[in-house]
Amino acid sequence: MSSKPSLMRIVAAFAAAVLTIAAVTTASLRSLSARRDGSRWVVHTHDVQLAIARVLALAMEAETRQRGYLLTGREEDAETFRAAQSALSQEVDVLALLTQDNPRQQQRLLSLRTLLQRRAEALTRAVDLRRQGDRAALDPLESREAIQRMESVRSVVQQMGDEETALLAPRLQRLTRADRWSLGVTLGGAALLLILAGTAALAVRGDLRRREEEASDRARVLEYQERLIAIAGHDLRNPLTAVLVSAQMLLQKREELKPGQANAVERILRSASRIDALAALLIDFTYARLGKGIPMRPGPMDARAVVERTVDELRATHPAREIRLEVNAPAMPDSWDGDRISQVVSNLVANALQYGAADAPVTVSLNRDAADALEIRVHNQGAPLPPELRQRLFEPYERGKGAESAHPRGLGLGLFIVREIARAHGGSIDVSSDAKGTTFVVHLPHRAPGMPGRETTTARQTTAGVPAG
Repeated sequence: MSSKPSLMRIVAAFAAAVLTIAAVTTASLRSLSARRDGSRWVVHTHDVQLAIARVLALAMEAETRQRGYLLTGREEDAETFRAAQSALSQEVDVLALLTQDNPRQQQRLLSLRTLLQRRAEALTRAVDLRRQGDRAALDPLESREAIQRMESVRSVVQQMGDEETALLAPRLQRLTRADRWSLGVTLGGAALLLILAGTAALAVRGDLRRREEEASDRARVLEYQERLIAIAGHDLRNPLTAVLVSAQMLLQKREELKPGQANAVERILRSASRIDALAALLIDFTYARLGKGIPMRPGPMDARAVVERTVDELRATHPAREIRLEVNAPAMPDSWDGDRISQVVSNLVANALQYGAADAPVTVSLNRDAADALEIRVHNQGAPLPPELRQRLFEPYERGKGAESAHPRGLGLGLFIVREIARAHGGSIDVSSDAKGTTFVVHLPHRAPGMPGRETTTARQTTAGVPAG
């Protein structure tokens, strides 16, 4: 009963673990996405700031190179001036690409391009005049205009820098929040997993404690079952043996008894034999359920002789029924447990007589197969077995349709005992059923390996005339 709650706890723990991992994973992915996005915008802002600073630096460098050429007239200064102008134009294009997501910056950049274009034209014009030897290139008025144009450029660049500085502050805040969120998710996920691990440990500990208690209860039950076997094997069967022996001794002196007395002794003998057979059945069943296997005493025997004797006893017990025996060999010697072979035949024939057609014969066949294994077949005519019953036919307490009312004394253990005897010999039992009837086939291998060799103090032979349960 405790297996179902344990399974539910395991499923619940597994589901909780999956949900926790899913939640932590989702939160981690979101925090990583937020951090990656915040980091990208911070880096982007720094790139824009760097581009703005380069534009201003290149504008100042171009002006410095132009003034150097105007003062010295050296052609190297003119070349460096043109290189600075070209680099300035490229850097403005880079700045335009970086700020394309910001309409305000694009508007300022348009004004900056105009200012730089005018400034470049003025600087180039002064350079051309100096190359021609015209002293107007050094006109102070022209220098003042150049300073004013440079101040206008500085003003626009300053505005662009201030814009990026204003954008950087909230982007840094978002990045900081993303970092804190990521840290919180990491620590929270670790805490959740630790809590889950602790809960699982407590659940496992409780489950182990329950399992230990169940194992202890099972051990006590097994102990009680062992005591039951001892009671049935000694305390119950010992006085039964005395009753049986006494009844048999009285019947040996039948001529000294009155007819009524002889009949009473025969009833005592039959009743005591039935109790003895049921006690043996109970002992065999208990041993099989304990996992110890049915006790066996294998030894040299002739299977044909054992089966013929068992069938003769069954015929004597059921004179109104026809029991046929088919054997294809004069003798079948091997090393099996003769009492158990007799019990197998007795149980299967009793089952066939009980559930087969009352006006049809029961056929017992004894053969050797290609592997020299013993094959015992018991066939009866009658209604076929339902498929669902065949699957559980050899389990304890399983009985055919109508058996409870027709044979209330049966226990439903006969076929179970047959299966366990076959297994104890290293063999097996099969059943087939159709409109022609039902056939049980027992296979016992030649010199079966691993056959139990222990003996018990309980008598194990089931009386042929007693129903198999």
